[in-house]
Amino acid sequence: MPKILVAVNGSPSSEKALETAVTLAQSQNARLLAVTVLDRPANPHLAPLTDELEARVRARLDELLQSAVNFTRSRGVSLVPILREGHAAEAILACAEQEQVDLLVLGAGSATGHDRGLGSTADQVSNHCACAVLLAK
Repeated sequence: MPKILVAVNGSPSSEKALETAVTLAQSQNARLLAVTVLDRPANPHLAPLTDELEARVRARLDELLQSAVNFTRSRGVSLVPILREGHAAEAILACAEQEQVDLLVLGAGSATGHDRGLGSTADQVSNHCACAVLLAK
């Protein structure tokens, strides 16, 4: 059974990626996983999170994953939610490798929506991922 990993962050392009991943999972009878990342800067002294702020961010990411589970369930697809910590691109790449996925689906475009490019995370992931990558816009 093929494995598809979709990266979600609540942006419009990640919602498109989730829709695309669900359609692919349905047509290929694939196992679907979703990853979201509690972004941590490379330098831990740059932006330490307070315990309260980290708890709020973690709760928001848990809500995001639960929303993805509910969305996929409403379309007859089971979803395994995964929360990772670290630099977004590195965490997504590590998850794809550890889960041995066949396809990684993620949204393309900047988080602000002002850039017409891929966005830094999509650019890094698509350039370094060992499996096939599908970018959704």
